Amino acid sequence: MPMYIFYPCQDDGSATSFEAYELEDDAAAAGQGANVLEAHASATHVMIWRDGHALAPIRRDPADRSPDPDAPAA
Repeated sequence: MPMYIFYPCQDDGSATSFEAYELEDDAAAAGQGANVLEAHASATHVMIWRDGHALAPIRRDPADRSPDPDAPAA
């Protein structure tokens, strides 16, 4: 099975950590990417890599993001 590496990222693209899983295929990786994103509240998206190549990112719906406590009041 291929190894997939998941990088939860912030708005600026910086990764806060990574997780690695051996998964059946890209479809399974997309499902796991959604789980990784859900587990990292500060992440706006998760970058998925397989065999040194980036796959499509999993992005959080902007409506689902929690408000930034450091953002200025509207």
